[in-house]
Amino acid sequence: MQSYLSQTDENLKQFIAEKNFPCVGAKTALTKDQISVNQYGTLDDESENTDILSDLYAFIERFDIEKHMFSSFVCTFEGPWDHTERQYERLLWAKLQQLHEVDSRLHGWDKAVSRDPEHDNFSFSLGEHAFFIVCLNPASRRRSRRFESPTIVFNLHEQFDKLKDEGKFEAFRDHIRKRDSVFCGSDNPMLGNHGSDSEAKQYSGRLLEENWKCPFHPSTEQTTHG
Repeated sequence: MQSYLSQTDENLKQFIAEKNFPCVGAKTALTKDQISVNQYGTLDDESENTDILSDLYAFIERFDIEKHMFSSFVCTFEGPWDHTERQYERLLWAKLQQLHEVDSRLHGWDKAVSRDPEHDNFSFSLGEHAFFIVCLNPASRRRSRRFESPTIVFNLHEQFDKLKDEGKFEAFRDHIRKRDSVFCGSDNPMLGNHGSDSEAKQYSGRLLEENWKCPFHPSTEQTTHG
């Protein structure tokens, strides 16, 4: 397991380090050694969900916005490797739903964002902290999302909020989008601005149908917290 993790960790770093890889935030995190890579079983295996959450909670606890700006918590999975882009999307949302069901018994939703995946201010929340989710998988049509192993990247929204407070967010976002268009050979039609459309549409990286409905359902149990 350890050797497999080490190889996957190295491969992910090489993936991000590629000269024209568009996400400059990820590149900065790599340079600062602030990408926490964690290896688990297959994406469709529920047995390690509590381990994922425990590791994520530890990441949240360690995070200091002044010291760790541009940090990511990354979950890589040992397969499956033979799925379609749509199947990986289903597994992504199934995993997020499973993590939420456990987390909702312990924590409330981040009050700064909506828990309704159809709402323009939606962001996924675990440990009472909002995250922007990025799914990588071997079948992605977009080069910037096509990685050898199924992978879920958790980026704390707090980092984007700091960029907004400093008046840097729009330039940062637009720079990444331009680089992504060049890297992938086309604009990403699923990109939207937080507050103007649900960011849930961006998580999987797949080109979604106009009538797509987010499969995530927030637990009613969580309303008892906070």
